[in-house]
Amino acid sequence: MDPSLCSIVLLQQQSIRPYHINTNDKEKCYLSHLQSVFGQVYLQHDPIEAIEKIKSINKLNCTMLLVDLDMISQHPFHDDDTLYQLSCSSSCSSFSSSTTTLIDLRINLIQKLTRDLSMLPMNVPVVVCSNNDSISMMLSCIHAGAVDYLLKPLQINVIKTLFLKLHRSQTDIKYQDGMSGLSSYQEEGILSSLSTVCDNLNQRIKDMSDRDTNVSKLLMDVYGPSDTVFLSKYSNISNKRSSELKSKIISWDFSPFGLNQEDLVHCVYLIFDQLFTIPDLYHLSMTKTQLYNFIIDLASVYHDENPYHNFAHAVDVLQCLFYILCELGVLPFTNKKSSSYTRPQDLLRPVDAFALLMAAIGHDAAHPGVNNMFLVNSSNPLAILYNDRSILENLHSMTLFQILNKHGIDQIVGTPNSQSYKEFRKTVVTSILATDMSLHSEFVTKFKDQANRLSKTDLNTLDDATCEIERNLICCALIKCADISNVARPFQWGTKWAELLVEEFVSQGDLEKGLGMPVSPMNDREKVCLEDTQIGFIRYVALGLFQNVREIVDISFAVDQMQANLKRWESRKDTMTHYDSTVTNLVDIPLVSEEFDDLSNSSTAHMIVLETGSKRSCSDLDLLSSSGDNMHKRLSIEKPKNSALFSDLPIIPTVAMTSYGHVNTVDEDEEYQNNFPIAAHYNHHGETQRQWNNARVEANTSFCQCSIQ
Repeated sequence: MDPSLCSIVLLQQQSIRPYHINTNDKEKCYLSHLQSVFGQVYLQHDPIEAIEKIKSINKLNCTMLLVDLDMISQHPFHDDDTLYQLSCSSSCSSFSSSTTTLIDLRINLIQKLTRDLSMLPMNVPVVVCSNNDSISMMLSCIHAGAVDYLLKPLQINVIKTLFLKLHRSQTDIKYQDGMSGLSSYQEEGILSSLSTVCDNLNQRIKDMSDRDTNVSKLLMDVYGPSDTVFLSKYSNISNKRSSELKSKIISWDFSPFGLNQEDLVHCVYLIFDQLFTIPDLYHLSMTKTQLYNFIIDLASVYHDENPYHNFAHAVDVLQCLFYILCELGVLPFTNKKSSSYTRPQDLLRPVDAFALLMAAIGHDAAHPGVNNMFLVNSSNPLAILYNDRSILENLHSMTLFQILNKHGIDQIVGTPNSQSYKEFRKTVVTSILATDMSLHSEFVTKFKDQANRLSKTDLNTLDDATCEIERNLICCALIKCADISNVARPFQWGTKWAELLVEEFVSQGDLEKGLGMPVSPMNDREKVCLEDTQIGFIRYVALGLFQNVREIVDISFAVDQMQANLKRWESRKDTMTHYDSTVTNLVDIPLVSEEFDDLSNSSTAHMIVLETGSKRSCSDLDLLSSSGDNMHKRLSIEKPKNSALFSDLPIIPTVAMTSYGHVNTVDEDEEYQNNFPIAAHYNHHGETQRQWNNARVEANTSFCQCSIQ
C-alpha cells in the first residue's frame, strides 16, 4: 500500500471564539506533514460534511478520518441535525464540570462517526489526536471506536506510519500486497492460493475484532440508560461516614435502603479496597481514582427507574457474597479460626473471590426491567441475538467486560492469553450465567450431587482440572444464593424487597396487557398476593437451594433466617380474609409478635473490620428498627411507585421477575403448570403439589412460583 495513493480527511472545528488566535506553530505544521505523506488531504470543519466527503472519495482510494479533539467545542455543529448535535444532559448536573462535559461530547462524537463509517462498504479507520495525555481519555476514545490515539504535536515520523492503520483495515486483497509485487493466484499456483486464503482469513478475523468494539458499544448504548448523571470523580466521604458504612458491609443485617448513590459506590469501594490488602492479590493494584471511576461507570449502566434490578440490588448481592466469604473463612476479615482439615470452601483462592465479587457487582448490568420470557415472546432483538438462551445474563456479562476493558481492569488481571485472565473470565461469566433462574432446578441438582461427591472425597487428592470444576460450581452456588438472598435477610428488609419485586412484577404485566401479549397470573395485579408470592417462592425455590448449598458450605445462618421469615409470612397470610387476597384490596395488617425474631445478630457478633478492628453494632443508618413492625403496612400496587414507602430509596436501576417456561395462555390448569415448571418439578412430591394447588383454588389468587431474573 502506497500512502501517496491514499486520502486522509482531517476534521477540525473552526474556532467559535472570533478573537482567539492560535500562536502555536506546531499546531499548524502537522497539516503540511499530512500533505507531504498522503496523496490527498481534505480539511473539514463539520462532521456531516466530513462523512459526505469520505463517501465521495472512498470509492476511489483508501481513506482515513483524523479527528483533532482539541478543536471540538461544546457547541453543536448543526442545530438542525440530531445525529451530530453534541448536547449532553449531564452538563446540567451539579456533578459535571465543563471539562467533563466537553470530554463526554468528544467521546459521543467519536462513537457516532465510527458507527456511521462502519456502514460504508470499505473500512474507514478513525484516528484521534489531542494534547490530552490522560490514560482514561485514551481508553475512552479507543472504547468509542477509534483505532489509535496520537499525542500532539504530531511529528513527521508519526504521520509517516499512519497509513499502516489503513493497511490493517482493508478487507480487499488487492490492497494487502500493493507494494510487494506479488503475482496473481494463477501465477503463484496452489501454494500461493493457500497463502492468500490464509492471509485473507487472518485479515477478516482482525476486522471482526475491530468491529466487535462497535457492536458491543452499540448494545450498551441501546440497552443502557440514555440520560445518565455521571459523578466526575469520587467524592470525599468523611472518615466517620466511611467507618459507618464499613460497619454495615460486615453485617448480615445490611440493607441499601437509606443509602444514597455516593454511599452505595463507597460500599463497593470499601469491599474491593479491603480485598486488595490480601497478599495473594497484591498484583491487582489499582489507584483509588481508577477503582472509583470503574464503580461509578458500572453504576451508571443500571437503570434508575427500576424498583428492583438496580444498582442497590447489585450492591446488596455483592455485600451478601462478601459476608458469606468472610463467614466461610475464604476472606480473612473475621476472627474465625482456620480449620484443621480441608473444606470445600478451601478450594476457593483469593483470586476466585475477586472474580466472584466482580461478577456480583455486574451480574445485572444494563437490565432492561423485563424478564427473559418477555424478550422471547416479544421477539426482541436481544432474544434473537442470544438465541433465546440466558438472554439477559449474556447481556450483563458482556456489559461488565466492556466496562472492565474500558478502565483497564481486565488487563490488570492478565493478558488475554494468560492463564490468570482465562480463569478470571471463566469464573465471572460462569457465575453470571448461573443466575438465569430458568436453569434453577438443574443447578440445584448439581449442587446436591456435588455435596454428596465432596463428602466422600479427600479434597487434598483432587487434580487441578477437578479443582477448577468444583470451585466454579461452588461459585455458582454462592452467587445464586446471594442473588435471591432477600428472603434470607432480616424480615424487615425482606419485606421491603418483596414489595419492590412485586411492584416490578405487575408493572411488566401491565406492559404485557398494553402490548396485547398473554399475561401470566403472577404478572396480573388483580391476582398476585404479596404473602403468597413469598410463601411459594421460599417453599419451592429458595429453601431447597439454600439447604443443598448448606451441605457444601455452612450457610446455616441464612437457612435459619429464611425459615423464620417463612413462618412470619405464613402468619401474615393466616390473618388475611378472602377479600384481602389480591393486591388491589390491600389493608393494614399488623405483623406477628416477637415469636419469630430475626436471627441475624447471633451469627454476626464475631465480625470485625480489618482496618479499625471495631466490632459490629446496630447501625443508625437503618430506616427501620427491630421495634418497627407495628409501623409496617402492606403495599398497594395500585399506588404510584414514588409513594412514601420508596421516598428514601437511592436513585438507582431495574427489576423483573421471571417465569419458568413459555407463556401462552393462563386459563387452564395444564397450561398454568406449563408456565410454572418449578411446580411441575415438585410434582413427584404428590401431597405437596396437591396442597399447593388446593391452596391456590381456595384463595382464588395466583401463587408466585417464579424468581428474580
